[in-house]
Amino acid sequence: MKKVLLVAIVALGAYSCTPKNENKANATDAHQFGFNYDSSANIDAIRATFKDMENYDTASYVKKYADSAIFHDNLKVTTLAENVAMQAQFIAAGLKVKVNPDNAVWGSRFNFKDGTVGDYVYSYITVKFTKGDKSIDVVNFQADKFNKDGKIIEEFIVYDQSGIAQLLK
Repeated sequence: MKKVLLVAIVALGAYSCTPKNENKANATDAHQFGFNYDSSANIDAIRATFKDMENYDTASYVKKYADSAIFHDNLKVTTLAENVAMQAQFIAAGLKVKVNPDNAVWGSRFNFKDGTVGDYVYSYITVKFTKGDKSIDVVNFQADKFNKDGKIIEEFIVYDQSGIAQLLK
């Protein structure tokens, strides 16, 4: 009886250690055309733009964007120069900007069916705008598209700007 039990255990062990196809993932999935990631040079660039905005370091800020970058600021299309001019208005008005360090930032890389590739970084952040003794927290969602050189070529920003307008008065 012991020999039968020993043979059964050895056979069961050998069978369970045999490689099987059901554990292998499909190499290609017709519905999968991209992936997300939590760290990259592009994500670092976006986080650096937050610091540049806090420090009003427009020289460093501009270096992260392509010269032809387009902004969709609450659906209003602007250029890089117009975006920097808005920051200059904040400086002139005495507005201070602070990005909450507890934010969600992640990236995606897409391989589209037409053969093009898209590298994006998404940010869900809270920004505190302060002027004198008044401040407002503004929730901001931002999506940035990068070119192959690691420069931002397009930025979509969605936020409620009414509180900022009140601080600028």
